[in-house]
Amino acid sequence: MNERVAAAGAQLALVVVGVPVVYLIAFPIGLTARSLLPPVGLLAGLVVGGLLATRARRPVTGPLAGWAVFLATLALVCLLHRP
Repeated sequence: MNERVAAAGAQLALVVVGVPVVYLIAFPIGLTARSLLPPVGLLAGLVVGGLLATRARRPVTGPLAGWAVFLATLALVCLLHRP
């Protein structure tokens, strides 16, 4: 499989998985700084993934870095959401 196709698939998967996760996590919290972290993390992950995919020798590392950014923000939200 072409690495660019795999990178595009990983980036698309981030959108397909990320948007429902943002709705499931952010909306029950209400409009707070914590609820803004998941959408900002998704946006940052998409931007990081897109930038690194075009500049790296291995394009798949870009979307994987985007996934890492998104998962890190979700972990931060889970840590901050504990009572």
